[in-house]
Amino acid sequence: MVERMRAVFIFLVLLVLLALAVPATFAVQYWLDGRAVIARAEQRGALRTPLAGRLSTAEYTIAMSEFGETWRTQAQPCRTFANLWADLTSESAPGGVPVSQKASTSLLGEQRGTSVRWQVRRLIVACQLERRFDDRQLLRLWLEGAYFGQDATGVETAARRYFDKSSSELNSEEAARLAVLLRAPGLRNQPERWTERARVIQERVAAVAR
Repeated sequence: MVERMRAVFIFLVLLVLLALAVPATFAVQYWLDGRAVIARAEQRGALRTPLAGRLSTAEYTIAMSEFGETWRTQAQPCRTFANLWADLTSESAPGGVPVSQKASTSLLGEQRGTSVRWQVRRLIVACQLERRFDDRQLLRLWLEGAYFGQDATGVETAARRYFDKSSSELNSEEAARLAVLLRAPGLRNQPERWTERARVIQERVAAVAR
């Protein structure tokens, strides 16, 4: 009887260890996959260390418009998972998507946003980016490949295309107009709506800066 109970106990222990090992194996696999994504991006030149420091008017306007509640100027490793946990367990979690997730989406370069596996990969890559860069650097990384409509990819190209000047020279109104195009590039063909949306963003950014 004792031997039988011992065998049952050992069997249960093995089941528990197996149940713990399987998720751990998948976690390690996804983590290594995330590192591989970043390594490939570095090899093809899609990921290099962005500049840190003070943001231009255009960068600040876009940052506050897109990432206001989630914006952080200090690197916080794996903040993405902390935000996800807060979103699941708290009613006061910050709204919106952190810039790290936008940057990781650009690095993955895949159009399978509804795939659970793709979403997990995006979170893992975002977490690894957060370990290396602060939000100002991640913003600059993302803006290099962001689409502003009319075949304008990247904030510098967009500034030249729409305002014939460098992005660092844009004033607050022009910066707000660019911020509008990130979510609704088609509004460039609707001047009145484009102007109104830009005005709303200017007011929102001004309120944050107070």
